[in-house]
Amino acid sequence: MFPRPRPLLASLLLPLLLSACAGFAPKRLYNDQIGYSGSLSDSQKAQTLLNAVRIRYGDSPVFLNTTQVISGYSLQRSLSGRLSILPGNNPANTIAGTPGMTMTQSPTFTFQPVTGAALAQSVIQPLSPAELLPLSLSGTPIDVLFRLAVQSVNGLQNSSMLDTANRTGSPGFAHLLINLRRLQVAGLLHFRLGQTENGGDPTKTEDKSTKAPSNLIISLPDSDDPALQKVVVTTRKMLGLSATSTEAEVVYGSGSPSPGTVSILTRPILGVLGEIASEIEVSPQDVAEHRTIPTVDDTAILSRPTIIIHNGEKPPRDAFSSVRYHERWYWIADTDFDSKLAFSVMQTLVSLAETTQPSGTVVTIPAR
Repeated sequence: MFPRPRPLLASLLLPLLLSACAGFAPKRLYNDQIGYSGSLSDSQKAQTLLNAVRIRYGDSPVFLNTTQVISGYSLQRSLSGRLSILPGNNPANTIAGTPGMTMTQSPTFTFQPVTGAALAQSVIQPLSPAELLPLSLSGTPIDVLFRLAVQSVNGLQNSSMLDTANRTGSPGFAHLLINLRRLQVAGLLHFRLGQTENGGDPTKTEDKSTKAPSNLIISLPDSDDPALQKVVVTTRKMLGLSATSTEAEVVYGSGSPSPGTVSILTRPILGVLGEIASEIEVSPQDVAEHRTIPTVDDTAILSRPTIIIHNGEKPPRDAFSSVRYHERWYWIADTDFDSKLAFSVMQTLVSLAETTQPSGTVVTIPAR
């Protein structure tokens, strides 16, 4: 009588199949999170760069937000085999099998164009000083932040693409940025929400019933270093404060502020993009054919453009970010740290201005 076959095939092959699948989910989680994070960052940089180039050539910028990324997987496992058992130690006794595994991926991306009220709020409305200036506390260079997003401080004008008579802005604005950067590095520049020591305006009394003050306060404390103290006093005067005033309230606006306040006129994201666009290098042929205007040199006071954007027939392989527009390439060099830093600050400003308000059309694209 033949012995009853035992499930040798399954007992031998199943562990091999399971071991091949055991680490699938954790690895996919890691690879997907890192991969999609990098791709999303690269696409956002390219969109910002392309919008600046579009504005440089009088084209309309387009803002398309990635609102959802879904990466679905289907894993199928199979096991097939053949078992042959004959009496005794017959050489014909055999055991054979083939494990199988099939994986399919179906990513889906959802994009939302920024239009209507969402466009007005996130792109056309000026940035709030209360949201903008505290970025300097996280290490963002204050001079880069002001060059990008501030149009004027107490009437001192930043450069302006629209002001052809005074393209480079006020000399005092550049000197103010240099001083603010020195004080930031020395830890002598602070922003906070609250009340000044005298309530902001000396003519007003502090309201003790206020539970959540929302005033933005700039603080310039004294320094024991004589050289830095001189910079502190000079900066206070440039901000319209007395030599002994250590704090002032920041208000949105232009021109001469009231006593105890500093007026700052901020730009909208569209204005920030416009200023970056005005510094983009363009080909002389495009200027000759009136496709765009010449690049105006505004580096007489500040040593260089905020972000240097090159153009040519082909970008370098290691470009920080590159886009193609009308048969030419535009890029930021990976070896230009100052431009990369300023562009990253620009990306932060774009993210800061984004709104979650629904804007209508949603585009969902299954990736094949």
